Amino acid sequence: MAPFATLVMVALLLACSAPRSIESRSDLDGLFVRLRTTPNADEARRIELAILHAWASSGQADVDALMLRGAEMAHTGDLDGALETFDRIVELAPGFAEGYNERALIHAMRDEYADAVTDIERVLAIEPRHFGALAGLGRILVLYDQDEAALRAFEAALAINPHLQDVRVEAERLRDKLAGQPI
Repeated sequence: MAPFATLVMVALLLACSAPRSIESRSDLDGLFVRLRTTPNADEARRIELAILHAWASSGQADVDALMLRGAEMAHTGDLDGALETFDRIVELAPGFAEGYNERALIHAMRDEYADAVTDIERVLAIEPRHFGALAGLGRILVLYDQDEAALRAFEAALAINPHLQDVRVEAERLRDKLAGQPI
């Protein structure tokens, strides 16, 4: 499994198993403000995990149990089982952005990039601040030599979460590559 995918799966497992602390949409909005403005890397990581936790919870016990099951399947390499599980999640909870996000990740891991982009579009329609989906979109666009669009996706992710160091590096690499070319 790719290092990024492993990181996402571990974060999902941690987020799903942590006690719920985000009570309302305004709490989540406040976390995004803090994430954007904190200069402290440790605090940013705690805020990011709180956001991941909020995203991982659908509010439906059966869907949340399936999220854990799908994440565990993906982590152990059972991508077919994980895909079936995330398909079921989006059927049960079509307004739950993280179900689509996790399914997009599975599609990407299976090199099914068109399906991954379709799911990322759904994630962003539900939660436009999903910095992970934006970063994933950027990575897929790089694979298709869509450097300008990839850079826009990376910059959008960084505008929401400026603490994404790997995304910052990827954006800088693209800026260097595109130097002198109109974007």
